Amino acid sequence: MDVDPDQSVFEERDRLQLLVANSTDMLARHAPDGSYRYVSPACRELLGYEPDELVGRSVYEFIHADDVAAVRAAHAEVLDGPRLRAAVYRIRDRHGRHVWFETTGHSLRDPVTGELVEIQTSSRDVSWRQQVEARLRESEERFRLAMADAPIGMALVGLDGRAVEVNKRLCELLDRPREALLDRGFQELTHPDDLDNDLAYLEQLLADEIPHYELEKRYVRPSGEVVSALLGVSLLRDDEGGPRYFIAQLVDITERQRTLDALETASHELERSNAALRRYASVVAHDLRSPLATIGGYVALFRDHYGGRLDEQGTRLLQVTDRTVRQMSQTIGGLLDLSRMQSGEPGQEDVELGPLVKDVIETIRPQLDTVDAELRVGTLPRVRGDDALLRVVFQNLLSNAVHHRHPDRRLEVVIDAEHIAPFWRFTVVDNGRGFDPADREVLFEPFARGRNSDRPDGSGIGLSTCRSVIEHHRGTIEAYPAEPGARFEFTLPALPDRER
Repeated sequence: MDVDPDQSVFEERDRLQLLVANSTDMLARHAPDGSYRYVSPACRELLGYEPDELVGRSVYEFIHADDVAAVRAAHAEVLDGPRLRAAVYRIRDRHGRHVWFETTGHSLRDPVTGELVEIQTSSRDVSWRQQVEARLRESEERFRLAMADAPIGMALVGLDGRAVEVNKRLCELLDRPREALLDRGFQELTHPDDLDNDLAYLEQLLADEIPHYELEKRYVRPSGEVVSALLGVSLLRDDEGGPRYFIAQLVDITERQRTLDALETASHELERSNAALRRYASVVAHDLRSPLATIGGYVALFRDHYGGRLDEQGTRLLQVTDRTVRQMSQTIGGLLDLSRMQSGEPGQEDVELGPLVKDVIETIRPQLDTVDAELRVGTLPRVRGDDALLRVVFQNLLSNAVHHRHPDRRLEVVIDAEHIAPFWRFTVVDNGRGFDPADREVLFEPFARGRNSDRPDGSGIGLSTCRSVIEHHRGTIEAYPAEPGARFEFTLPALPDRER
């Protein structure tokens, strides 16, 4: 079957006209000087003009003044060559607003003379793209300025571990010029002992197992000096969620680390000294207890056999000697308690404080009976701690109440407890002579005596021992005037609900 050539031409023309009429790009034919010869219907949607309103007018009438030079440069290229490179510029629409256009095209020349006949272009609205790019540039500029002026070291690091950008503070921290840091991977700068830990975190970060990480890390300067930094690393991903860069932030903690190391060394030295002192105090206390017991025994024998033969002064001196021996015995006992308590962590056992306090009261019953004391004990809980040391606390607080009783009234002592999660708060309140509020800060110091204390028979370390025991049980102890008397409050951690 023969095909009519003219019919094929007409069909091809119709197809082209259909494409031009429905294209969202604005297609145009220009005279060599840039004036419009034809404009496709897309100009209505893009610029608000009818095609006839543009035909015969120069494109330069509509281009933003700041973009004319760039468009003329692209125009000059197409006058000499076959194609128009992509030009991005602003063009004014019917309402006076400027729209960002991207235009590409090619030249059409006379096949015989080679003379330029016209320029054919295709233009599209790229305003949205320009806005995105502008925001991206602004964001990059803000990041650049923030990074440059940051008081901490910062680096943008590629996935291969090499720095893409670093700031001045990082150069100062690592004592290397910018070019040297950009030429090296972070593995070369890291202390060998810290590298594996850092790489393990990086693998977790790339696997999306963690959003970021922080660690203390050491770096090696060119001089061999080691500096310490707190390193924070996060991962910058592209639009598709793929890893792109690491953002590293480094805070110089070299001086802090040196201080901590020095403190740790001093702490070890202090602990050794304290341990030696505790051993010495324990040995001295034990060595003193034996001859003191002998002296006490001789005093008792002397009183039993010769007490009736002494005059008033002799009797008084014997009483002073006996009281001094008992006071010294209390002091030695307190030192032994303190030494045992400070020699390690307290025991961890369930202790029923109700029965414990009853036992303590019976232990010091002779002392209480001599002063006609009245004791009221509330419901006390079960706690976890060292039974023997907790006995010392209650015994010392009760003995303190006896020692500081008021001579003109019967001694009353109330022991109670209140649950204030996650602690139990214990109170021991007496109606004795109390203490001067100005002495509150020194009451728990070893061998401290308050302004209201005129009795010589205290050991001077009872309250100090109480504080040490309570603090070793992770609690606190305080003293308050009670009007009359004194109020001692201390806390101990409560057992979990299921263990009470």
